[in-house]
Amino acid sequence: MLPLRIESQYFGSVQYIKQMATANSMVIDVHEPFKKMSYRNRTTIISAQGPLLLTVPLQNGRDQKATMQDVKICYGQNWPIKHLKAIRSCYKRSPFFEYYEDGLNRLLNTKYPYLIDLNMGTLDWLKKVLKTEFSISKTTATIPYLNPNFIEARDSCTAPGIGQNIANQVYPQVFSDKIEFIPNASILDLLFCMGPSANIYLKDSYL
Repeated sequence: MLPLRIESQYFGSVQYIKQMATANSMVIDVHEPFKKMSYRNRTTIISAQGPLLLTVPLQNGRDQKATMQDVKICYGQNWPIKHLKAIRSCYKRSPFFEYYEDGLNRLLNTKYPYLIDLNMGTLDWLKKVLKTEFSISKTTATIPYLNPNFIEARDSCTAPGIGQNIANQVYPQVFSDKIEFIPNASILDLLFCMGPSANIYLKDSYL
């Protein structure tokens, strides 16, 4: 089977990580142009008011023309502290947050110069805490938009309408007593709410 060609995400969505956990092989396109308003530098956690978007600020802003491998992170706003505070505020009541908090702090307090390094760092951390392997590699050169050697899957896990059929996707979220279940949030939501069982959820083909 041909490998999937996917984008790099910051703490990818549940469906994105599920795709990684179940695919035979994947190639992350690091030579593609950075795409603004995408999840390459954003992730969605769940607050008491609903979805909350966390964004990694970039040098030269979101309108830059650099390829993904050349996109640099801006640390002038001390965004790691803001992200950690937001995540703690949303998930301190979750069953498993305390088990992963120290590792998350170390990860986000590592000053990765490039966005791709941060995103790959999150995947390395997720592999450890989820106790799973992702068969992934990175592109070594620019490839055409459509290439017969790959199955094009970039942005497929965050396209409009993904997760609308949630009958088999429901798991207990932190604020389920206040708001309806929100599908396809950041993998952090599933991890903090499900703990070790998140691995089973990701690999179950019926979910």
